[in-house]
Amino acid sequence: MSSSYAERLAAASPLAAAVVQLADTVEATDKARATRPSMYHFASSADARAAALNEHVADGDILVVESERAVAIVIGLWPVAMTEERGVFYPYAMLRKSAREYGKGLWAPSVELAERLAAGLGYRLADPAAAQEAGTVAAVPSVIEVPRLTVQAGDVLHAFGVRLNVLAADVREDPDGGPGEWWARVEPATEADGRRTYRGRWTLSVPLDAATWDVVTVERVLHTPS
Repeated sequence: MSSSYAERLAAASPLAAAVVQLADTVEATDKARATRPSMYHFASSADARAAALNEHVADGDILVVESERAVAIVIGLWPVAMTEERGVFYPYAMLRKSAREYGKGLWAPSVELAERLAAGLGYRLADPAAAQEAGTVAAVPSVIEVPRLTVQAGDVLHAFGVRLNVLAADVREDPDGGPGEWWARVEPATEADGRRTYRGRWTLSVPLDAATWDVVTVERVLHTPS
């Protein structure tokens, strides 16, 4: 609606003026949503996808699933992953072009915010150019042996014949004056690893006097000076 036509229509009657004001409000709201997408956190990508398909979140909104290291944006009704890890989100490749350019750039503000968020969380971005820019290009972990007490979050620990993602690791003292223990909060690296140990997150521990002299195998990304 042109501004001159809208002004003439608004001047015709109070009802017409109200209609024009409503149209302006809707347009302003749409523009605000396009530039400031909402962000939602979900327990799983399945929950997030259901919310998108059932229109409980809006076009352009950002969906975050930290448990699956996945971030997606809603394009129409489709939650499309901006990260390599995607759970049950639609793959980035389905866009067949850069998400920033998809739909003549309509979702670019959402894409940029989602990618900044994902990179800040340390997630690998699905767009190679964005990943290069953010410095999150997938690095190949090295398999090394380290003292058990130096195991850290982000390592993949080899134990019990499986691979375990280390979420946290530390030493705790025995309140009764005992030697204390080393512990690690872990989760299976794959579904097969979960079938051989536990499917969810769990904690393993080793007496500190034994852990002090123990050496374990881990997969770790070794950063080199730039």
